[in-house]
Amino acid sequence: MHERELDALLLGRADNFAWVTAGGDCRCASTTDTGVASVLITPYRQYILTSNIEIDRVRAETLAHLAAADVFEFAEYPWHQGHAEMLDDIPGKLGSDFNCPAAQGRFCDLTSLRMPFTPWEADRYPEIGRGVSHAVERVCFRIELGMTERMIAGMTAAELIQAGYTPTVVLAGADDRVWLRRHPTPTRNTLERYCMIVVCAHQGGLIAAVTRSVHFGRPPHGIASAHEAAAGVHAAMIMATRVGAKYQDVMDRACAQYEAEGYGGEWRCHHQGGPIGYQDREFLVVPGAEQGRIANRQAIAWNPSVPGAKSEDTMLVSEDGIQIVTGASAEWPVIQVEADGAIVQRPAILVR
Repeated sequence: MHERELDALLLGRADNFAWVTAGGDCRCASTTDTGVASVLITPYRQYILTSNIEIDRVRAETLAHLAAADVFEFAEYPWHQGHAEMLDDIPGKLGSDFNCPAAQGRFCDLTSLRMPFTPWEADRYPEIGRGVSHAVERVCFRIELGMTERMIAGMTAAELIQAGYTPTVVLAGADDRVWLRRHPTPTRNTLERYCMIVVCAHQGGLIAAVTRSVHFGRPPHGIASAHEAAAGVHAAMIMATRVGAKYQDVMDRACAQYEAEGYGGEWRCHHQGGPIGYQDREFLVVPGAEQGRIANRQAIAWNPSVPGAKSEDTMLVSEDGIQIVTGASAEWPVIQVEADGAIVQRPAILVR
């Protein structure tokens, strides 16, 4: 605010709301970028702005964890009028993280402020990652031949919601569609042998990403070798990921490993991931761009892929090393991948 010479800042995006309220979810409709409540910050006071429909719920449920701290004052407006009149009364310059007429074009992107995690966020994150990955794995153990991709995606979403997580991405591809589509949005296609499930889900705003694959019967050589190749690229990226490393260095290492696996240039067919947190990816790491260095307590989700396979997990990078927060459970098979003189464990295809 000081840099932009702002007298007030309005945060209506769900990612920023969760960040500034330590995990509050302002959404009612889950597919929107903005929610039904926003945060107004001035140099001396902080407010929650919401309608008369939502104010009791937001105070008693969404932000119950902050009640004792008494951080925010609550301001209510009639649902049929919106908060325009309230904002018009703010003296001075207003900035906003979304398209708000009262801000008069003073848009504020807070992505860089959300990275890296605070110690409190870093402490919460491993449990969130485990919860997301274990929910996906439970589905993988239960799906049956003949199910449609939509049924599998529905099971996955239900498992996540029942466990306390909100899915932001649920993809399910079966058989040929795993080879054809890097983003297999669910269809009526039925599972015959091979299935890949891709998920991003959050709790308290913090998102974890994971992919798991299942094959009924022993996978044929083509599927097994594709999975090993994607895992090989992922292992190389994991070994290159450390505090202080350039994001570009990790991308360069990925490109080289694609070549070594026999898939030179395959990175052009799908993004490789990047920092994660309050968005599915805070930004995508791209070749040839200066995108900074990896910081302490940075969450990252790499997702290299080749036709027929993807390797994706979420990690927390710190000065103590790397923690794969979505790592495979004790029941899930793993493969040992050699990368840069070390052995990296990656999830195998679950054989049913």
